[in-house]
Amino acid sequence: MLCRFQEKGNLEVLLFTVQSKLRANNQKPYVPSEGKTISDINKAWERLEKAEHDREVALRNELIRQEKLELLAQRFDHKSVMRETWLNENQRLVSQDNFGYDLPAVEAAMKKHEAIEADVSSYQERIQVILDLAVEMETENYYDIKRINAKKNNILRQWNMLKELLSARRGRLELNLSLQKIFQEMVYMIDWMEDMQVHLKLSKTITLSR
Repeated sequence: MLCRFQEKGNLEVLLFTVQSKLRANNQKPYVPSEGKTISDINKAWERLEKAEHDREVALRNELIRQEKLELLAQRFDHKSVMRETWLNENQRLVSQDNFGYDLPAVEAAMKKHEAIEADVSSYQERIQVILDLAVEMETENYYDIKRINAKKNNILRQWNMLKELLSARRGRLELNLSLQKIFQEMVYMIDWMEDMQVHLKLSKTITLSR
């Protein structure tokens, strides 16, 4: 900036020197052509300074924007690791059909499954945070958006897979519960029939003894 002021001052000094020498030699004063007067130079200098100031502001704003995007990317990566870990663990959990072998065990398994469903349902907001961060970075033209979108799509794919596994597991669990209830009714029926046979035999014995 100081050098520029010196250049501007030098121009004014040179013009003054030329005019002084011309007057000293009784010559016609030098008149700068249009666009080259001191006033024109001053205006051009102002435009230059304004353009440089605007560029400096734009660069500073872009730097701030890029720093914000880097922070968003770091936040996205941190949360993505946690989401992927949670999704993998729950996919393994719902892939296991450890329902038990009697009605009380299957009923307990159903209650546990319903608790898992509630937990998964409440996790929707955390998945949405990942999607929102990715959208924000894409809107801001983040330079590494392909990697961000690839990770986002992978998490979304795993999320949908978990919901499908959960739904399929509920179907199998409900079928197992229905079968256990049928088995329970059959056991009750067999017990009732055995009790009736004993009762009939006892009645027959009493009748014959008379």
